[in-house]
Amino acid sequence: MNKILKTLLLGLVIWVIPFLASFLVWDVKAGGPSIDVAWFYALMGFTGAISFSIAAYYQFKNVKKNTSYEGWTSGIIWYIELVLLDFIFLVVLFGMTIGSYSHLLLTYLNVLILSVAIGYLKR
Repeated sequence: MNKILKTLLLGLVIWVIPFLASFLVWDVKAGGPSIDVAWFYALMGFTGAISFSIAAYYQFKNVKKNTSYEGWTSGIIWYIELVLLDFIFLVVLFGMTIGSYSHLLLTYLNVLILSVAIGYLKR
């Protein structure tokens, strides 16, 4: 499989697992989670960690050389992909305000930082 396509598909895995989990606890009529907001963010963090772990395993399991480059490229691609997917779905389709969306720019930096760290650790 093409390396870029594989990276994009794994980025989709990182995004879709928490997104689907959020539907389990989202109250459409109220326009917010049906559970306490703190628990909602904990659920997003938990499912995000699981989905990132799955993607990172498959992305880095066979990488032997220049893993720091692999970490940087994977992290940047995933970061951009996650931000764009959330923008499309949350802001464009579901009408979230830019102010409410903007915290995700910082939240998704975890994916970039962890990918780079894995790349350097595997070196």
